[in-house]
Amino acid sequence: MIYALIAESMHHAIHLRDLLTLLAATRWEEIDPLYHARVMLHGDGPFTDSLEKRLRSQRAVPRQVQNVAALGTQLRQWSPQLLIFADWGSQLAATLQESQEQLLHCGTAVMALGPEGDEEAMIALDAGVNVYVGTPASEALVLAQATALLRHGHAWEQMAIDIPGILRVDPESRRVYIFDKELHLTKRLFHLFHYMAQQSERAFSPTEIAQHLTMSKRQVQQNTVAAQIHRLRKRMEEVDASSWLQTVHGFGYRLSIPRAK
Repeated sequence: MIYALIAESMHHAIHLRDLLTLLAATRWEEIDPLYHARVMLHGDGPFTDSLEKRLRSQRAVPRQVQNVAALGTQLRQWSPQLLIFADWGSQLAATLQESQEQLLHCGTAVMALGPEGDEEAMIALDAGVNVYVGTPASEALVLAQATALLRHGHAWEQMAIDIPGILRVDPESRRVYIFDKELHLTKRLFHLFHYMAQQSERAFSPTEIAQHLTMSKRQVQQNTVAAQIHRLRKRMEEVDASSWLQTVHGFGYRLSIPRAK
């Protein structure tokens, strides 16, 4: 009898520990914009390597790109939420300006770390950098700036989409038209559809979808994502576009928008 009570107590203790761990992780996901954020680092050197490790410790998903010529390709393929130039120089301004369309398409915020002084800062800001941090700078300051950019720098939310005869998304009026028929969506589903539509053909994990369904206000558990996707698909059936929203088995979901002919 005593052994049975001890075993039962241990079972409840383990269950409580697991529950507290899950709640703590959920709260972290809810309040930390760095959680699972895709951060592209351009630079080469000990500070870049150290910053990458620090980002991983915050559960971000960093990726280094050292070849500036590959920057545009990497932006298209990976669609990062934040791009950090860890060793900014004015020679990078032209490359950044050339990448503006892709950065806006992905909703990517940009930070540059470079020499102190107004001249370098103004060149960077004119080229499209959102935040310029003079070096030397601590990793703590860089992470704080990154967090602020990810929390507030959602340029994609203001971006319209217009594919004649196929899809039109107007963020100002929050209206969506598919095949010239209006798709009526709730605020939350509009937010999700708009985000996925700007990255057509990319697969989204349930974790990422859950983060965007929160709209930085309320927590959405991952196990409700399937229900939200089901609601979105049902709405899209009304405009003959349910086939656009695809399940990527073993990973998540994809929005595949037909190309204009």
